[in-house]
Amino acid sequence: MNLKDTLEKYSKSNIYPFHMPGHKRMLEGAYAIDMTEVEGVDDLHDPTDVILDEQTRMARIFGADESFMLVGGSTVGNLAAIYAACNEGDNIIIQRNSHKSVYNAVMLRHLKVDYIWPDIYDNGIYKAVTLEQVKISVEKNPSTKALVLTSPTYEGFHCNLQEIADYCHENGIILIVDQAHGAHLGFDPHFTNGAVGLADITIQSLHKTLPSLTQTAALHVSGDRINRQRIREALDIFETSSPSYVLMNSISQCMDILENSCELFRGYVDNLSDFYKACGELKHLRLIQDTYEQKDPGKIIISTEYTNISGVELAKILREKYEIETELSSFAYVLAMTSFMDTQEGFERLANALKEIDKTLKKEHYIVPNIKLQSPKKIEIYEAKAGDQSQINLREALGKISASMVCIYPPGSPIIVPGEVITEASLALIKNAQKSRLHVTGLNEDSILIVN
Repeated sequence: MNLKDTLEKYSKSNIYPFHMPGHKRMLEGAYAIDMTEVEGVDDLHDPTDVILDEQTRMARIFGADESFMLVGGSTVGNLAAIYAACNEGDNIIIQRNSHKSVYNAVMLRHLKVDYIWPDIYDNGIYKAVTLEQVKISVEKNPSTKALVLTSPTYEGFHCNLQEIADYCHENGIILIVDQAHGAHLGFDPHFTNGAVGLADITIQSLHKTLPSLTQTAALHVSGDRINRQRIREALDIFETSSPSYVLMNSISQCMDILENSCELFRGYVDNLSDFYKACGELKHLRLIQDTYEQKDPGKIIISTEYTNISGVELAKILREKYEIETELSSFAYVLAMTSFMDTQEGFERLANALKEIDKTLKKEHYIVPNIKLQSPKKIEIYEAKAGDQSQINLREALGKISASMVCIYPPGSPIIVPGEVITEASLALIKNAQKSRLHVTGLNEDSILIVN
């Protein structure tokens, strides 16, 4: 019996709950299976029964040696993975457009960090990290303990994980892959470049590209290069001590679907193919679509670089006129996230909307602000957060060492990282982002924390 069936059976039993939660399962909907760790439903932090079975099933489905259910999103997975893989003072390499949770893990673990700066397309989208970039960074930091990569990126670009994994393991480096946007990879030949089985630790957000509730995620371990007990101890630290059975139930249901998903993925591939074909007649808007080996086709990038509107303006038109909400809008592109749960009608609506909008546009060249900042690092992240700090206006911040992490969100990769010098380029990017109505986090209105 899986967790879903176990919870449903328990909710229909005659057992009266003189225990948490306070709603006492007296409300409708998900409340009926919202349990605490009572007899019969197991404990995520010490699984011995049905949750252990579910994690074993997850490892089998995803191809891992051991898998852990997460109810705090990939954020919890990133924190736990880095904490478990490294000790205080270790050297770690991360790509500079990593999610902010990776930086927070580096800070909490007091690690010495070096960055890989990926190349950037003209439209401001980061490319995937290459093996050559990894080698250069490792040669500068020969005592590197772990490498953290994001693959696919938010926009769907893949690293060559096989060759990077081989290089890391030849050099005794633990490879951690934040694959938050790639939980669907490996379930169909059109969705390749999965990290499970290559990386030592792979973190995936089930809710991003699979049918599972928000906050559900997974951490997969492959091989014996990482101590799994340290993973368990780290999850005990970072994950709530009251994990949601509603979310775990959603993971269980998601795995039920994945075990019978071949037809769903075939339909998904057909819908994507029809969509890209239908958009082939666009004259001003441009779909960025490389080969399947380089980019996830399910991340639809609509470039406005050669039009007279910005990505933010395109997203607004789609939202207000066509009732289509996209995942992300940036200076010169919009990202539409898809999954095998999208309908043919949904893809057709988006294609028709883009074709109509395209006819109203003029040909121009939008100059994307400089995204590749390469701000000099003066001190480690943890040192910047631990020392005395002051809050000053951005106008006075040039040349100061930041104690704030400033991000454009989504995707949540930093413009400024604590410990870095605040440069003219980073201040200009913040100003451009605000002017373009992008969501900038980490500031207090127009003020920023600096290291005294």
